Formats: sequence, C-alpha cells, structure tokens
Amino acid sequence: MRFLRAVIIGFLSIFPGTILGYLGWLATGSSKDNYSPSVIFFCNVIPLGFIIFGFLWAWKNGEEYGVNFQG
Repeated sequence: MRFLRAVIIGFLSIFPGTILGYLGWLATGSSKDNYSPSVIFFCNVIPLGFIIFGFLWAWKNGEEYGVNFQG
C-alpha cells in the first residue's frame, strides 16, 4: 500500500511540475528548438524531477501504510 500510494502521489506531482516548467519556458523566451537547454530543462527535467521528488516525499511520509513482517 505504501508503494502504490507513493507511485500515485508521484505521478500526480507531474501537474505542478508541468505548470512550473511551462512558466519557466515562457520566461526564458519560449524557444521552439527541442535541443535548446531551456527547453530540455523546463520541459523535461522539471516535470520528471517533480515526479521523483513526489514519490520520495510520499514514500518517506507514508510509513504508517507500510507492512512490517515479523517472522
């Protein structure tokens, strides 16, 4: 349950990451060149970073949903 919760929260984190990336892309001039560093950073790195950060945050805070096996 902890893993599933972390995955769901991680994927839901793409929405704020995409909005922030879009605003950053607009602020840097809205380049249409796919190989531009601003496009790579704001359109790829920021949303993926939000997904990873959201997953790690949810995993760390979801300890009460973890299953402890005692054997």
